[in-house]
Amino acid sequence: MVEEYIELRNGAKMPRVGLGTWQAPPDLTKAAIKCAVKSGYRLLDTANDYSNEHVIGEALEELFSEGVVKREELFIQCKLWNTNHRPEHVKQDLLDTLHDLKLDYVDSFVIHWPQAVPSNGKYCAKRSDGCSLAHESKKTMFPVDDDGYWCTDKESHYVDTWAVMETLVDEGLTRSIGLSNFNRRQVEEILSVTKKHFPCVLQNESHPYLHELDLRNFCRINRIAFQAYSALGSANRPWRNFGSITSGAPKTGHEILEHPDILKIAQKYGKSTANVVMRWHLQIGGTLVAKSTNPGRIEANYKVWDFELTQDEMSVFEELNVGWRHLIWPETSNHPDFPFKDDLPTITSCRSLIRDFSKEVKYL
Repeated sequence: MVEEYIELRNGAKMPRVGLGTWQAPPDLTKAAIKCAVKSGYRLLDTANDYSNEHVIGEALEELFSEGVVKREELFIQCKLWNTNHRPEHVKQDLLDTLHDLKLDYVDSFVIHWPQAVPSNGKYCAKRSDGCSLAHESKKTMFPVDDDGYWCTDKESHYVDTWAVMETLVDEGLTRSIGLSNFNRRQVEEILSVTKKHFPCVLQNESHPYLHELDLRNFCRINRIAFQAYSALGSANRPWRNFGSITSGAPKTGHEILEHPDILKIAQKYGKSTANVVMRWHLQIGGTLVAKSTNPGRIEANYKVWDFELTQDEMSVFEELNVGWRHLIWPETSNHPDFPFKDDLPTITSCRSLIRDFSKEVKYL
């Protein structure tokens, strides 16, 4: 039997399936949130750089006032953006999110990426300042320099950031703290410096083409909930057809939800391929967030509790683990804390593509 909740190391219960909001346009996000909650979702995942937290706040306010759900019944997770890693900016980053969400606290606050980049370190960048690519002289969450390259803040390190993250739990602004896009060595470093509040969640890319079994096992041993993003493969990623350096095309030749082996299993159960993939995540012991703004799909995706994959069907997924990572963010790969260096070719060989890609994609 697969439980709908997992107990975090701080004793809190976190839903194992959540709605993601990356790339959810503000005009569609409000309806998506309300549909998700009414369909049974109790975990909502967002981030200030997604530029939609203000409409999520409107949706939550309406859901609470209509009596659809109580605040304590939801698990809301947000993220510290890379521009605000410096200790003096960490708390303000969360306060701005709380203002947008119209909440007094969140259930989980995670460091979005380990590298403090892009940033010029002069101010706390906010959603209201802009979430699109802009020159560093402008107050934006995505500043670039005079040559069009992404700015970096190499004077900031996530160890110093983490020390402030711990204080936010004591202040009651978040119930737990965690990490995202950290590799194993970086997670180990955080564990070694933690004083009181250990990371409860690690949110990293994972799906049938990228199982991350070693990292999952490491998290299990250290009582960290592994939470998969891009759990369905993120077929609407902006760089899908851009080029091999950005992992535009899966190595298998099929998008995950179009793979014939997964389609065959879905047909057997009368389910969607998304249902089958989500069920696989659950049966290997994981948690996940899956994004959609389509009300019908949001409702259908949550119907993963009334069937079970056989051992033979689970074995099918073992053959799909080809190590394909789609979110590499090569524009930041010159940073010493960049987590996915092994997934990149030499920096020299990809500079021109990085420059062109930065112009093509407005925000991530």
